[in-house]
Amino acid sequence: PDKQHGAALFADISGFTPLTEALVRELGAQRGAETLTIYLNLVYDAVVDEVHRYGGSVVAFAGDAITCWFDDDDPTLGRRDASLAAAGAALAMQEAMHKFAALKTPAGNSIALSMKAAVATGTARRFIVGDPDIRLLDALAGETLNRLARAEHHAAKGEVIVDEPTAWVLQGSTEL
Repeated sequence: PDKQHGAALFADISGFTPLTEALVRELGAQRGAETLTIYLNLVYDAVVDEVHRYGGSVVAFAGDAITCWFDDDDPTLGRRDASLAAAGAALAMQEAMHKFAALKTPAGNSIALSMKAAVATGTARRFIVGDPDIRLLDALAGETLNRLARAEHHAAKGEVIVDEPTAWVLQGSTEL
């Protein structure tokens, strides 16, 4: 179905630009890029693992950010549980980021990576766009995603912000 109810999670990781600059300065462009790829894989593996552990799926990567969806139609989750799963995943992702708070570069410099996240609950349009012969993309759209974007702008590094519908759902839960 193109309309689904659930919870969306947006996480934005910061600190990659200073890390890139330090690695290029220390190792040169080629080795710096290779080393950056190693760091990127470590960071994204850690946060994506938490999304999957909580039953979500990564819908899109955009720059240093990921958008994820926790679907109420998943038989293992209910409406309340999709919001709880998304919020739990966001908190677990923040915890996973702690090990990247003081990365040491090969020259011994310390670079901090951090993340901010937002969660919004509601209905979204989810569909596949593109040409199957070239590339297909999973896409989410709708008011829930608009609320997610607004919430994300209020988040600071290290925070998880939830929209009002998510807060109402979570208020009834003692599981967080």
